[in-house]
Amino acid sequence: MSTIRSYQKPGKKGPSIFALLVDDISNMSSSKQKLLWMQINKEKLSSFAKEVDASVTEDNLTPQDIDSLIQEAKKNAGRKKKS
Repeated sequence: MSTIRSYQKPGKKGPSIFALLVDDISNMSSSKQKLLWMQINKEKLSSFAKEVDASVTEDNLTPQDIDSLIQEAKKNAGRKKKS
């Protein structure tokens, strides 16, 4: 956002600072708009993330189970799909 463009001298008629801000935001790419939204709502997102983390149960997989799944995935990755 351009601070120079959004500055309005007292006594001059022109668009409001809010209108200029809306114009600046609408000219941003969608990814920059999403980033701005995330920065504005950082506290809400952090508390939501904590809630989600608290509600997730731990895995019941042992390290041996994980190793066997990795070995099976490696073995299956070498197979070609037959049509």
